[in-house]
Amino acid sequence: MKRFFKWCKEAKFGLILGAIAFVFILSISLIATNNKKTNQVAKIPSSSLSSSSSSSSSSSSSSSSTINPITKEKLLKPFKVDATISRYFFDDEDPMEIKSQAIVTYQNKVLPSQGIDYTYNDQSFDIMAAFSGKVIAKKNDPMYGLSVAIEHESGVVAYYCGLTEVNVLQDEHISQNTIIGKAGESVINAKLGKHLHFALQVNQTYINPLKSYDKIVEEL
Repeated sequence: MKRFFKWCKEAKFGLILGAIAFVFILSISLIATNNKKTNQVAKIPSSSLSSSSSSSSSSSSSSSSTINPITKEKLLKPFKVDATISRYFFDDEDPMEIKSQAIVTYQNKVLPSQGIDYTYNDQSFDIMAAFSGKVIAKKNDPMYGLSVAIEHESGVVAYYCGLTEVNVLQDEHISQNTIIGKAGESVINAKLGKHLHFALQVNQTYINPLKSYDKIVEEL
């Protein structure tokens, strides 16, 4: 009987040890499994990073290539009022009817008009820059009165003559539509009263303003 009880104690102790060992082994197995899963989730293929970076770079490049180009200036009329033409530019290509209205008579001389004269019911009106540029001349001409010359960066020069109340300075850089002054009078065009004499010059040759409006200044 004593041997039986001793055997039971030893068997019970063995079962306890076995249970502890089983729990220990099971715990280690679970920890190893979790570590393996974590490592698998944490790994990101390098190809994915390269693809993402390449896509981002491509998107950035595409975005930068869609920037709108700078709009080039077009020649505008140098006023906003409904002015009328009192004298045309003498253009050999125009019909005789127009050319007959493009003659300047001064001191018994007949001269072809190298610009256009605008009037507005014998009233003074604001004169604006037909394009942006630098004021290369501002003087009181004995024939054409107070005159301003503005040169575009492309080399085109605009002359605004017969002015009064001039608002710009010599060598000043001004923007398109800046008010230069007001229409006034001149000796050579005294019969016109208050007016603007507007002329354009490209490579030292006068061109017809009527055929130049709304065209890109650089292409005149």
